[in-house]
Amino acid sequence: MDGPHGKTRHPGRDDAGQLEDENLGPYLNRVIWSLAGLTTLFVALRIYSKVLRRRQLWWDDHVLVASWVALVFSIAMQSVAVSYGLGRHYALLTSEENSGVAMYSIIAGFGSILTTCWSKTSFALSLLRITTGKLRFTIWAIIISVNIVLGTNGLLQWIQCWPIQKRWHYDTLEGTCFPSQIIQNYNTFFAAFSGLMDIVLALLPWKIIWTVAINKREKLGALILMSAGVIAGVMAFLKIKTVYVIGNDNATTVDLFIFGTAEPATAIMAASIPVLRMLIRRDGHAKPAQFIVLGENGLKSTQLPPRLTGHGGDDADSWSKVSHLEQARLRNRDEEWTD
Repeated sequence: MDGPHGKTRHPGRDDAGQLEDENLGPYLNRVIWSLAGLTTLFVALRIYSKVLRRRQLWWDDHVLVASWVALVFSIAMQSVAVSYGLGRHYALLTSEENSGVAMYSIIAGFGSILTTCWSKTSFALSLLRITTGKLRFTIWAIIISVNIVLGTNGLLQWIQCWPIQKRWHYDTLEGTCFPSQIIQNYNTFFAAFSGLMDIVLALLPWKIIWTVAINKREKLGALILMSAGVIAGVMAFLKIKTVYVIGNDNATTVDLFIFGTAEPATAIMAASIPVLRMLIRRDGHAKPAQFIVLGENGLKSTQLPPRLTGHGGDDADSWSKVSHLEQARLRNRDEEWTD
């Protein structure tokens, strides 16, 4: 089944009509390991910035680290698949090489799904720390739906053929598999859902931060930093254009793996960017800033300690201020109980 020409590369043929032994494996390795290096840097700086400020790691940090581990695992499995011949035309590979490519590609794809799911969950947990009221139910709904939908996608990686081993011994083992068109349709839906959730999570901070009484420059800076996840959504939608290679013997899955790796990698980096601004913040000596906290019973105001304010607010650490909303909300709730 030939797919439409698009982002996915097809092996070429020479003038004599013979298959050209084009190897895109090294190109895949360069791209995915570059992404691994960038995500490692961002995650390491995120953890370092919290340790530097003597702040405890929370659930969002632990889940993000787990997402990074799954990403590196997926990338390592892709490299193993490259060593078996991923990136070359399947007709030029031996039966053993084809089986190796298929098995390690499945494992890599499963790891990619895990890191995509966990990176979204981590950012959603971060948002829970600065939200109140009904918006928390929305974020919990996103967390649950993301884990159910992408968890189903991960399960489908293994059960689409029976016995399971038929997925990497397709021509030599008796059994049955779902038609490739069905798998393509499922993966198109999963990619579209994943991209939509990236964009929704990137836009939610606009509703959260808009109620914070800080100057426009700080507010805009915090919104831009926390909305970087839109890039991950773009990667997910670009991945849709490569899904047709599933079950297509005349195409290679190199670009599918590239976009499948780029989406969670950019999500991990986007989730780390707001925290990294702590590394360059400058302490000020202005009076405590007033924050407006949207609680269940209406608007409330609270004061931030002087260390979270800047000279006139322009150089203040917006992310630190936004993160302080959680403590402010809890203090307001305690005051209601004591009144």
